Amino acid sequence: HTPSTSFPDGKIKSNHLGRVSELLNSLDNLKQEVRIKFKQLTNQEMLVFSTIYQLEDEGLIVDHSLLSQRLSLTESSIRDYVQRILKKGIPLIKSKEKNKKVLLSIDPSLKKIASLSTIIQLREL
Repeated sequence: HTPSTSFPDGKIKSNHLGRVSELLNSLDNLKQEVRIKFKQLTNQEMLVFSTIYQLEDEGLIVDHSLLSQRLSLTESSIRDYVQRILKKGIPLIKSKEKNKKVLLSIDPSLKKIASLSTIIQLREL
């Protein structure tokens, strides 16, 4: 690939602008995809998702019992919501610690492109 070079008059090579434009379009498509996926969530599912996001941001390790305490829901309800969120294609990671405790986290690649407030705003569009 050619490095972008600025000419003395301050203009940037057009191929660089083309790449910038492509990137912005792919970002728009990504936002559109995120919006469509998150619009499919019920308010309760969105609450579970955003609570996982917030707890993780607080540096906590999230599991069913922590969520059930925070949201005053049974662990069984939390499990159901998590399953539905996953079925809808939301990038949530479910992993097992020592083959027992199920840990929940938000996919880091989603966190890179969208903060929780951005996801909520996209969902409201």
